[in-house]
Amino acid sequence: MKYPELISYENKYGECNNDLLVIIPCFINYDLLVKHLGCLSRQTFHNFDVILILGPDFNDSKLFDFLKSNKFGFGIIVVKNKIIGTTCGFFIGQKYGYDKGYGYMIMADDDCMPVDPGVVGALYSKREIGCVCPTQRLVFEERHVGFENGCTNRYALFSRSIFKKYGFYYLPIYHGSEDSEFKERVSKEKSCTVPNFVEHPYSYSGSPLLKNPTKLWTYMLSSLLVLKSRISDLFWMMHPCILLSISLFFMPMYGISLFLTMTSLLLSFRFGKEACNEIENSVKKPVFLAKKDLPGTMEIIEDKDTGYFKNGWGHNLLDIMRESIRYFRKDALITNCFSTLKIFMLCALCRTVYLRIDDDRHIMMASNRNSLLHILKIILFPVFFITYCLIFMLLFVPLKILKQPKTMGYGLD
Repeated sequence: MKYPELISYENKYGECNNDLLVIIPCFINYDLLVKHLGCLSRQTFHNFDVILILGPDFNDSKLFDFLKSNKFGFGIIVVKNKIIGTTCGFFIGQKYGYDKGYGYMIMADDDCMPVDPGVVGALYSKREIGCVCPTQRLVFEERHVGFENGCTNRYALFSRSIFKKYGFYYLPIYHGSEDSEFKERVSKEKSCTVPNFVEHPYSYSGSPLLKNPTKLWTYMLSSLLVLKSRISDLFWMMHPCILLSISLFFMPMYGISLFLTMTSLLLSFRFGKEACNEIENSVKKPVFLAKKDLPGTMEIIEDKDTGYFKNGWGHNLLDIMRESIRYFRKDALITNCFSTLKIFMLCALCRTVYLRIDDDRHIMMASNRNSLLHILKIILFPVFFITYCLIFMLLFVPLKILKQPKTMGYGLD
């Protein structure tokens, strides 16, 4: 498999003859990319080339004008991706770098900013180790919420020998969990973290994903089917079961169609582009409500503490249950929430739940106005959930053992 099969063109700006390649997939956001290139131009170390893998919907001409009128201390390669999907961007960059003989490659999300001017130089100084990551400073709505280490797609440097041994991103995943799968493959290699930091938006759970339900369910599907570690993690095995059961019982925006689609995909072991399209078709387009159309009196739920990020799952689960029960049979407006599970539990317990998208748009997530029917659903829910979990585990675990995809060395043919 050669990278030209996946791209429409290749353009170069400046001299591209270094040993280090920074790979940046860019899907739509032109302004974000310009900001990212500005951060790279302020690096104290410039002995690297950059490859921009543009998504099919990216504004090419606007970018070309910008690159022609601005000079950088590094070479820039621009290629146009023929396929939509997050996996393809990094795969093309890795394949390009490997075929062109680069000794080292850095994988960088377009929204992960190298704000520390010494980060690229620090990564390259430790290149002989093979796997090098910076410290990540996570940011939520311009607030720093914590630090994290070790993601493969946020300024992680890998040597050519790593790709030669383990291969590239697993293209069939198409969209979701491809970073975790690659990290799982290389996890036994020696690695280190440099103290220099990058900044990345905090958007792992809660309302950011629920605003894009196709993304939420596609990532969950890919994670369960492709990651080897999920077979031994009981929480992650049960997580889709509880969310799907709640959506079936309490959430009209998802309902029967999504429950049947996800269950079918999981038990037939299907993922990738076709599965993503099936999920997209099963998720009803949300009906947006203006602020004036919301109930007059509602409980406002706005998480400000990042305990869901810092604490372990056991502690989090107890906190989520305790907080959710407080809102039983109340009308709730979620303006910010760090936990997807908490949102779903609120949907099961509240009278109505609305999710704020912005000042003028809101989504009704759940409606349990009939109190008798609501109580009946709550009583029947545990019976259904336990039964569904048992049947799911019985069918899914053997299937996962037998059909686990072989990703080692992918793309080296």
